[in-house]
Amino acid sequence: MYLRNALRCIILQILVVIKVQGNAVNLTDVIHGFPGHTVDPADMMQTMQIMTQMLVNQTAEIEHLKQQTAKIENLIQQTEKDRSTIQTLQNRVFFLESEQNELSKLPSSQEFATYLSGINHLTQNLLTNEAIDRNLTRRFNDVFEAVEGLKINESTTSQQVRNQSIELDILRQQSEKDRLTIQQLNRSLINAIRDVNDLITNKSNHHAFTAGISSTDDGWTGDTLVFPTVIYSVGTGYNPITGIFTAPTAGTYVFYVSVESAHHQLIYVDIVMNGSSKVRAMAWYGGGSSISVYQTGTNLVILHLQTGDRVWVRRGGGAGYYSDSDHITTFSGFKLY
Repeated sequence: MYLRNALRCIILQILVVIKVQGNAVNLTDVIHGFPGHTVDPADMMQTMQIMTQMLVNQTAEIEHLKQQTAKIENLIQQTEKDRSTIQTLQNRVFFLESEQNELSKLPSSQEFATYLSGINHLTQNLLTNEAIDRNLTRRFNDVFEAVEGLKINESTTSQQVRNQSIELDILRQQSEKDRLTIQQLNRSLINAIRDVNDLITNKSNHHAFTAGISSTDDGWTGDTLVFPTVIYSVGTGYNPITGIFTAPTAGTYVFYVSVESAHHQLIYVDIVMNGSSKVRAMAWYGGGSSISVYQTGTNLVILHLQTGDRVWVRRGGGAGYYSDSDHITTFSGFKLY
């Protein structure tokens, strides 16, 4: 009975270990962030492949343990049969001994010979069964030691699988965190590129200038008044040689002219778009005074230009103008939008 109970306990322990091992192989966890840890994507993929192979190997080992458990169960069944046979034989020996004590007279020679033959046969069976019992005991001890070794290996393997599962979850969490970080960096880079492009576009659309004349010409009667000194310029458009502004882009522009007449003279100047006068500035002197008089005429106009439209200042009447190094007579323009 002790041997049978011990074997049953061992079988139950093996089944518990196998069940625990099966649960350990199927561990899964929810992926969370793991801050402060960086992983190279190639190393991470290689580690995951190694762990997957190790899990496959652990599954094969568990299947092998199940096969060993089946063999142990067969040995236990055979042991139970042999123990039953031994018990039967022992009962028969006890019965024969009791029967011998009750005999009051010696049996006949033939009966005694038969009796001795039966005793010898039973004795031989007992010796054989004792040898079988010793062999079974030895085999049981071997099986017990093998089971203990399997339990130790099973426990170590289960811990390794759990550790590998935890490490794999950590790698998955870090991979997800790195993926989100890369997405954020990509969005930031796209926004930065868009901002730079907008800045370049706005810069290319911004055009403004102010030009002046640094000397006086009392007898000037030309057609286009050229302002050769560029005081301020951004973008493109104004040509200080011709005095003409050519619109580099379409949009709404503002132009302003200021002209001062020569001493005791008058002059009219127009802001012209593609040859058509838009506004006039007049520096007018009525005469008859001996006081030194200089008149200033100004005007401003807002025009919508297409790319390539031209704007300049043209003399509308009178003669001469006054200016000096401080640029009294000027022409300005800028793109409003």
